[in-house]
Amino acid sequence: MTSIAISNGIEQRRRTDRRSASATPFSRAAWQGRRRGAQRTADRVNSYVDWYEPRLFYIAVGVLLLCCADAAFTLNLMQRGASEANPFMAWLLEIDTQLFLVTKFALTAAGLVFLVAHKNFVVFNCFTVRHTLHGLLFGYALLIQYELVLLGELL
Repeated sequence: MTSIAISNGIEQRRRTDRRSASATPFSRAAWQGRRRGAQRTADRVNSYVDWYEPRLFYIAVGVLLLCCADAAFTLNLMQRGASEANPFMAWLLEIDTQLFLVTKFALTAAGLVFLVAHKNFVVFNCFTVRHTLHGLLFGYALLIQYELVLLGELL
């Protein structure tokens, strides 16, 4: 493609369009990302970006840490006579504890990657996936609090 630049009223044509080349893995843009958000208001919903705000990273790490705490508390509660409410996780626990831990962490991590990548998407026409991530963190915090109450009762 040919691009046209006008300088001092004179057209200057270039053989290649600078926008046709993609970023290489070693370019600054590939590592820092370029799209921090949509440029048009109409494009802000259901759009992907190249750069994610640090807050989403902290939320995702918080959910992963709470997931690990949930697994530890679940194993501790089961040693004291409790049972796993999730049938899939209960089945994994019957097979192997390590398989339970790896699967729980992997499924949570994969889900978080998917949710963070879709942070600007709208769910049920009323809230964004970003709000879902906040709700997930809050829900896990409530679950940990409930498990601590159960542990207190069993001890």
